[in-house]
Amino acid sequence: MEDTVVWLIIAAFYAPLHFLLPVLVLFITGSESAEARKRLIRGALVDAALSMAVAFAAVIYLVQQEHISAAMIVLFLSMGFPFIRIWRHRREMVDNRI
Repeated sequence: MEDTVVWLIIAAFYAPLHFLLPVLVLFITGSESAEARKRLIRGALVDAALSMAVAFAAVIYLVQQEHISAAMIVLFLSMGFPFIRIWRHRREMVDNRI
């Protein structure tokens, strides 16, 4: 199988998880107003796109250097970056209530 096809398959399975998990967390745990939620979702999607682009660049480099395990760890860890904005916002909300 060609490398391009393999990378497209990886991206097809990875992208939905990377983009939908932060949005799902916002819908399940959110008690913000609709406007604040839209802003958080938009920010989480931008964060997801940026972290996915950086992660794939790093992963492609690591795979070329034959560091497959490190590449998979980078993909796994990059899924957490969109949650940083959500976590910071939740902390601000808790600090404002006290």
